[in-house]
Amino acid sequence: MDSLERTFTLSEMSKTPAFIPTIAHRIWQAWWRDKGVLQSEIETKLRAALCPEAVPTAYVAHRGDTYLGSALLIESDFAARPHLTPWVAAVWTEEVHRREGIGTALVKRMAQLAFDSGFSRAYLCASDDNTPFYEKMGWKVLEYHVKQLNVLALDKPN
Repeated sequence: MDSLERTFTLSEMSKTPAFIPTIAHRIWQAWWRDKGVLQSEIETKLRAALCPEAVPTAYVAHRGDTYLGSALLIESDFAARPHLTPWVAAVWTEEVHRREGIGTALVKRMAQLAFDSGFSRAYLCASDDNTPFYEKMGWKVLEYHVKQLNVLALDKPN
């Protein structure tokens, strides 16, 4: 794959609402289907992020009209740690586009949005398998195996 094929765009979801059904499906399938949550509930929450005054922010990675991945910045993503905020959440890259830098770009964009909003730290939770991906970007594990997930944090650079 040449460098031109590896380029992609990160856009605010509010500017690319056509991707909402796809994003909702990926989030639902990866994290909520087995918990009995309806895909339509996920889509409703994503549409709420289109309002400028809403707390969540979402970005989509795309190449033209082709969905490549997405990530959210939300107030809370882990009920076991409600006092921690904000959270980078629902980071997803389509399997055929993994290892192209898309997930890294999305995570970095979400963390920067948190810092630009006045937060000095951003959080996320990850499985043992996914933790090294975040550690390579400078995220530090705060706690291991909280409800089978690791809690990580990234501090705002000086």
